[in-house]
Amino acid sequence: MGYGEPHVQQRQLDGQRGQTLPFWAVGTLVVLSLLFFTANYLNVVAWQIRAQNAADSAASVALSVQANNFNEISTILYAAALDENRLRYLNQALLNTIYGVGGCDPSPGGTCDQNYQTLLSEYNVALNGYTADIQLMGQANNLSQGGQQADARKAIAALGTSCSISDCAFTYTVIDTSTYPVSGGNGQDDSHHSLLAPQRVDVTACRNVPYFVPLLLKLGAGASFQALGRAADAVIPADTQVFDPGTAINPQTGQPYQPPEPQWAQAYSAPAYTVDFSALQVNLNWYSAGSIAPYDGSISQGNGGGEYQCS
Repeated sequence: MGYGEPHVQQRQLDGQRGQTLPFWAVGTLVVLSLLFFTANYLNVVAWQIRAQNAADSAASVALSVQANNFNEISTILYAAALDENRLRYLNQALLNTIYGVGGCDPSPGGTCDQNYQTLLSEYNVALNGYTADIQLMGQANNLSQGGQQADARKAIAALGTSCSISDCAFTYTVIDTSTYPVSGGNGQDDSHHSLLAPQRVDVTACRNVPYFVPLLLKLGAGASFQALGRAADAVIPADTQVFDPGTAINPQTGQPYQPPEPQWAQAYSAPAYTVDFSALQVNLNWYSAGSIAPYDGSISQGNGGGEYQCS
């Protein structure tokens, strides 16, 4: 081997290294590009998920007023059913004392007269309670569709003002509020005839979000994408409960929720003078805001009706 051969081999190795440098540079750029693309993609997906969650929450909040209103009315109707049952029994008990039925003493000044006065006083108390139930029902929010839609808009207007109840990163827009179709007994949509027709709402949550990597590298800082979420909800029955208050046992007391009430008869606890709830059965409907498909068709960004705003 000659003295010049090692130098030749060294030059060959240096030449090979020089040829691989462009491949390393291109490979590094490709890997960085993939990393930047992945970071941008993940950021876009994360914001889209956040926007959809914000829209879902907004639609639920918008109809929570009416759902709570319906639940309040269900509770008042239950109280009214109890008072009506009480009035029926008290009225019959009064008639029994008038005719001396049930074991009371019908002689002047006897227990029939005494029971009559006691039962009459309690009847008036029960009647006042029943009247109050009906008045409360009329006061449990506006019983007009316009009032309910206004309440939905008031609820949605509060979104973004309190970060404890909504995601303040987004601008919320009510695309539409309307009556949820309800089929009547004749198979037709009779929701427009009802003052308590359930409502539905179509809402968007939107934000213009800068792309992550250009913002990080101070390149194209104005580039952004739109994180847009859209959701629709309707007030729907969440549960229907058939309740027998006179026979169902309250686990707290071990007694029926509404035990017999014989206390108004001064001398007798006979059935003729007792309020009995054992035959009473009530249907309790409980409502909540449930998700439905957005129903207002395609939408676009702008300032007019049917369009959404984006911050």
